[in-house]
Amino acid sequence: MNPKELPAPAQLMKFIVGKWISKPIYAAAELGIADMLADGPKSIEELAQTSQSHAPSLYRMMRALASVGIFFETDGKRFELTPMAENLKTGAMRSIAIMFNSDWSDKSWGYFMDSVKTGSTAFEKAHGMPVSDWLEINPRAAEVFNEANAVKAANSHRAIVDVYDFSGIITLTDVGGGLGTLMAEILLANPLIKGIVADTPQVIQKTKQMIQTRGIEDRCQALECDFFQEIPAGSDAYLMSHVLHDWSDELCRIILTNCHRAMKTESRLLVVEMVIPPGNEPSIAKLLDLEML
Repeated sequence: MNPKELPAPAQLMKFIVGKWISKPIYAAAELGIADMLADGPKSIEELAQTSQSHAPSLYRMMRALASVGIFFETDGKRFELTPMAENLKTGAMRSIAIMFNSDWSDKSWGYFMDSVKTGSTAFEKAHGMPVSDWLEINPRAAEVFNEANAVKAANSHRAIVDVYDFSGIITLTDVGGGLGTLMAEILLANPLIKGIVADTPQVIQKTKQMIQTRGIEDRCQALECDFFQEIPAGSDAYLMSHVLHDWSDELCRIILTNCHRAMKTESRLLVVEMVIPPGNEPSIAKLLDLEML
């Protein structure tokens, strides 16, 4: 039976118990199961030993994930990767699975009802400070956060480079540019452009490593920046990719005002964001919007 043909209660039940899938995905990602299977199928005993897990409990988790197409079980309680499981490897969507299902994310969702009723920010209620401040004092979470955002954005990077005409731009500043992966793609495709990746101090050190790795150090620099205070001035274009949705309208005004101050009269502002469609059309943007509450 097609899932859409299920009775309404059964369809609703799938959403109600969504954590029955998302939490095992998180555990598999945290344990690194997909990485362990990268070179071929393994038994549950091998996976348990490598991940230092309880084999019977791990098997129950893997069996459930295999039932929805994440991993595949063969004879003898052996498991192998599926196309979805391939994406749980390090460097793919592993960091995304960890970030959205981490204890610190769950704690914020515990205040979702409060956000709906009062308009307050759930993360600040849960952790006592804005997410940017909290990440500064939680380096492990910051590492996962930055990697997850880089992976999320990577799918759009190629489209941006292919679709947008960067001709006429000599200097480009990526405001809140994270690890600099988008800037690297732009510079490699446009050899006349020089770039600046501006972000917080804890991010910039890894950005510098990425710049070296991609071989663009002669045309790209990483600068520490608090975009609520000041943005490097004088570039031909300023890029904000998946930045503004993280902040309230009031804080977005501050960021954009500082960007305007940094711009020359002829400078361009390039904003990359999901656009929420009207009406009842399904959209991942409508769901991501709830993460921002």
